[in-house]
Amino acid sequence: MTSRRVLLAGGIAAGAVVALGATGRLDDVVRGVGVKPRPRPVDADISLVRAVLSDQQRVLAIARGTAGAEDIAEVLEQHIAQLGGTPTTTAENGTLSAALSEAADHRAGDALAATSPDVVRVLASMAAGLDQLSATWEGA
Repeated sequence: MTSRRVLLAGGIAAGAVVALGATGRLDDVVRGVGVKPRPRPVDADISLVRAVLSDQQRVLAIARGTAGAEDIAEVLEQHIAQLGGTPTTTAENGTLSAALSEAADHRAGDALAATSPDVVRVLASMAAGLDQLSATWEGA
């Protein structure tokens, strides 16, 4: 049979873990004992990535509706897939170069707004890639 001391100690330990988790200090304690905790996504970054996915889908649809832009569509599909989305199969009319340039500007702003360093790097890289695609398409 379990003693009251064991139950009391277990309850205190569970309460400490909950309190550390609620205050955001649990990862610090875990790091202190030599374990590398898995980073938790930041809610603001999750919302930001969802908005980025939506905008990238719009640009992909314009690329699909533009003759000769298959390579650009492939890059945009990879961006969407790497962010966890499923690339759209729809096509829209629009000016591809303007859409790419606008998306590059938005991704640069999104990178500045992101919290996680990993998300910042991904969005900044996307901004640079979109800017390069825009310059390439204008020269085509």
